[in-house]
Amino acid sequence: MQMRFVFLPKHQRLVNQCYPSGSTTDKKPKSSESSYLLYYVNSRRSKLEKVSSYLVKKTRSDLSRRRVGNVAVTLELMNKIVNNCKENLNVFNKDFFVIMSTVLNNENFNNDYSIVELLEMTFSSICTAVDDTLFNGDAEFIKNYSNFIDTFFKVVTTRIHKDELLLRCCQDISKTNSIASNPQLNHYIHKAVDFTLIKFQEKYPYFKSISLDTPADIVNLSRRMSRVQTRPSGFAIDYPKTDDICVKILQSFFNTTETDKLNLSVRALLSHLQLTPNKDLLTFICNKIPVQLRYIFILLAVRKLTHHHKEPDYDPIIDLKLISCLLTSDVSIVGLSVLDIMKKILQFQLDNSDDKEITDQCRSTIKDLSFKTYYKGQIFDILYEFLIRLKALKEDEQQKKSILVNNISEIIKIKNEPCITSELFIELSPFVKPSIFALFNLIDHQNQSNHIFPRLFQTIPYIEDKNLQAIFMERIFTKYGNLALLGGLNYFLDTTTEPNNIYYDYHSESAKFLELNDYKAQVKYKKENSLLFSREDLLNYYSDPGSNKYTTKGSEILRSQKNNISTSDLVPDPQGTLLEPQLSLSALNMTEVPPLPTNQLNIFKDRSSRNNLSSNKESIYRYVSDDMRSWKTTKTSTPKVSDLKSFVKHTKTNDKVASTSNYKNVKSLRGSQSVKSRVTNITFLLKELQDNSEDKGLRDPDEEEITGLDKVNVARSHSIRLHQSLNNDNRTSFMSMNKNNTYDKIDDVEEFEDAEEEVPELNGRGKLFSTS
Repeated sequence: MQMRFVFLPKHQRLVNQCYPSGSTTDKKPKSSESSYLLYYVNSRRSKLEKVSSYLVKKTRSDLSRRRVGNVAVTLELMNKIVNNCKENLNVFNKDFFVIMSTVLNNENFNNDYSIVELLEMTFSSICTAVDDTLFNGDAEFIKNYSNFIDTFFKVVTTRIHKDELLLRCCQDISKTNSIASNPQLNHYIHKAVDFTLIKFQEKYPYFKSISLDTPADIVNLSRRMSRVQTRPSGFAIDYPKTDDICVKILQSFFNTTETDKLNLSVRALLSHLQLTPNKDLLTFICNKIPVQLRYIFILLAVRKLTHHHKEPDYDPIIDLKLISCLLTSDVSIVGLSVLDIMKKILQFQLDNSDDKEITDQCRSTIKDLSFKTYYKGQIFDILYEFLIRLKALKEDEQQKKSILVNNISEIIKIKNEPCITSELFIELSPFVKPSIFALFNLIDHQNQSNHIFPRLFQTIPYIEDKNLQAIFMERIFTKYGNLALLGGLNYFLDTTTEPNNIYYDYHSESAKFLELNDYKAQVKYKKENSLLFSREDLLNYYSDPGSNKYTTKGSEILRSQKNNISTSDLVPDPQGTLLEPQLSLSALNMTEVPPLPTNQLNIFKDRSSRNNLSSNKESIYRYVSDDMRSWKTTKTSTPKVSDLKSFVKHTKTNDKVASTSNYKNVKSLRGSQSVKSRVTNITFLLKELQDNSEDKGLRDPDEEEITGLDKVNVARSHSIRLHQSLNNDNRTSFMSMNKNNTYDKIDDVEEFEDAEEEVPELNGRGKLFSTS
């Protein structure tokens, strides 16, 4: 026999030496000879090609003589060559596929389990060694690969009847690199996944039963932080082991970061679940998917829902329930585009508005989509999308409007933490009147606009029950506190012309908030007699800082004219203090403008003529208001009490010289006021000065007219008495005598002080500082 091999080429001799002698069926290649053959084929590519060609020739000879042992040795040698010459797979893959297909199609050998098993082993090595080049550039390899899989499945199912061999072939398909990117071969992924799922359910029947019920108590589900796989008591189940081949195959298809492969695997899973919907099978497989890619299942389910729902035997309800089951399970999902998913489901719901079953299930799925928080502002975005859709509907689309409103109500039921703004609440309130309380609970009062309170109080009439209106007013005070108090004071003061329950509910909550019993009694009395509170009535409750710490702000609102105090003045600044509103003449109770001296009046007349304005008192008042502006925002020097006194005093005289002289000393009525200064003192001071200008106040006995003296002596007498009185005060710079002028001039650098501290008390001038 050895002499027969002497004259053969070297590659043939090396191959023949690997075969043991004899005709047994359980032959194995010789170890040392096989190692030398592998060394030989790795030395040069041309030798590898010669060896593969010779193996084809020898296999055909062994098949014709039914040498099963030699065929087995050939298949094992092929497996070793593939594993050791992966980089040159393109050199011999054609010959090897020819050998495998020839053996697989031979009826004398394809019923032998050991031979078919060796074929699968060699095919597995090829699938592991294949690279992108063969798939993209070798059309013959793609054809041979496809033919072998089709023949293998056919032979095993018809002749061998061994599911394990089919599962191994499915596992080989999952090992094939870049098969998902090849449109001619990627359909085998669907085939492999579907077959594996069938065998998996046959082995574990629990995953085959129809089970798509979502948890009834969604609140209790949210309390679970983790989940342990449990089954009903009394139901024996053999739970899948990690070393099970079906589990391994499913893991190879789903536990991958290759998105093309995962997409095809998920599509196959969706198609299989259409036939046997089971939420436990769904969660079991989705837990195998990398956490950052689990959203792909929901994405593909929704895409199939919106694009392929008209396919035969396709039930969109099943896909919707599958999405709900996954969303409400303990499977972690990240990167889910909630708003995009919701829009597609919502559009599908509106497109099928006539089908109640579909619309109800879409509503349930949208609610389940809102169950978990995937990003901040998620619920706000969802509700805002509903608002946009509601506003876009036409009047005759009442059915779609009802669908959207019901969707909002379902989402509100499962949420209890603040997540929307008051503006969104106000916009949605007219549409969800029965759920207005639940919607109000979602308002995040930490981030509010400055003008929401008038609109917020306007939502109360949407509640028809008067008792519920009172409860809702109480909720507003509980959430906003002093902001609701002052905002409502400004709102109800200007808008209420006739008594109503909401009006009295506000004052009742205000009295409770301020803890003023007399206020509560007045609310009850006025409600029984259908009376409104006047400004003077309310000022009684905002006049004592000891019992009401919001006296300053409340009194400013009550003393102002309609709409004089803006809602933005009621909102706290970043330091937590209420912002002060700007003062106007109306806020200072200056109902009339004091007459101006002749020279100042001429100035206003000149302005009026240039600007086509009348010279009446209203035009002058406009200029005075414009010059005064706000005492809080201006940066110029502040008026002193003596300035104001001199201004009012000299408006009485028509003496042009005296008036001109004193107006040089009178400063502008604009000035900056510190935060701690008391505006009310200035208000009462101006009123007293105004009363003095109209000769309505009490006269100082020291200022009675002295007959027999001329004007100069009268002025000097006034000045001397005032100077002597001021000598008792340490602030000697307040006023100084000037030898050249009849009147004492005012120090221009004197800073603004409270009225009590600016002017010393003089006998007979108590009314000037009276607050009554």
